[in-house]
Amino acid sequence: MTSPNLPTTSLIITTYNKPDCLRVAIVTAMNQTVPPHEIIVADDGSREETFEVTRELRKQTNIPIVHVWQEDKGFRLNRSRNNGLAVATGDYVALLDGDCFLGPHYIEDHAQTAKPGRFVAATRVHLKAKRRDYVFRTGDTRISLLSSGTSKRFHSIRSRFLSRLTSETGRPGEEITLRNRHGVAGANMAFWRSDAVKINGFDERFEGYGGDDVEFANRLVRAGVIRYKLENLAVAYHFAHGERVLDIEEAYRKFDRSAAAKDYRIPDEYGLTRALQSGPDRIER
Repeated sequence: MTSPNLPTTSLIITTYNKPDCLRVAIVTAMNQTVPPHEIIVADDGSREETFEVTRELRKQTNIPIVHVWQEDKGFRLNRSRNNGLAVATGDYVALLDGDCFLGPHYIEDHAQTAKPGRFVAATRVHLKAKRRDYVFRTGDTRISLLSSGTSKRFHSIRSRFLSRLTSETGRPGEEITLRNRHGVAGANMAFWRSDAVKINGFDERFEGYGGDDVEFANRLVRAGVIRYKLENLAVAYHFAHGERVLDIEEAYRKFDRSAAAKDYRIPDEYGLTRALQSGPDRIER
């Protein structure tokens, strides 16, 4: 049971045709010191084998696992995220990419860090290919500062004392942009669901890779929500993969269009309102 002193936390895991990665992410979510209120798989059009993973793991836990799916029409991550937000019932939302998995205190740390009027940008340890293959082969997700096959390993140190020294509170009205992300990454982010509703969720006009997470964070700040850069708590681990090709000019164009808007709330047809009204193309519980 979640502590009554902590917010109910919905974990949204985004995924696309990486069932092995998703399995590890969900298993680590099932074994948290404080369990999530629910696990929501926000699927950008994966094949049936991804549904087989969630069906199998649903039988092994009392934590609700909800799988929302949309037709594969290209890289539509923000639309997928909104599908997840639309079915979320927790007060607080932790967002994780499907090629990541959780340290055992991830939900506990995010929930304890949650404060009204702010959102959290947390960090990742990167696992190189050899370590990734070891995790897939053995299921051993224990990572420490001394573990081989990792980079950015300082983030693996979980310490509340150290976190107070290394974490950073953002400034009201600061600009979060592609040129200065202030540590924001959608792979490990947490926010109040009510704040996401206030700005109408993620901008679904962002299609293709790049810029979607910082644009969302930028609008949160414009809506009066303060960024908190969390270090050495809520640790997540990121599997190595091939580098995505970022069309930087297109990302700048999309971001600058959004940043130039006078309001922080995007039009209904491009945001969470669309997902609440029409829902995903498919859902399994």
